[in-house]
Amino acid sequence: MIMPPFDKEFFGAERLSLDAGNLFELIEKLDAQGPGFAKIARARVHLAVDGVLETDWTRPLADVREVIVLPRVGGG
Repeated sequence: MIMPPFDKEFFGAERLSLDAGNLFELIEKLDAQGPGFAKIARARVHLAVDGVLETDWTRPLADVREVIVLPRVGGG
């Protein structure tokens, strides 16, 4: 699932079905669908894997059911 603003800004859809070996590869595949996405991903994106925020983008995705692309939230 791709959350706003990325759904409209890059993809025109809130759901995409992509196969990827890890989160780095997923970002590359998302960039192929929405050019420029990879460039902003590190600074603007959090990834939740099966409902848990994941910071290790080398994490294998073989048994994962869902990755959610979320905007980073700043503040304190």
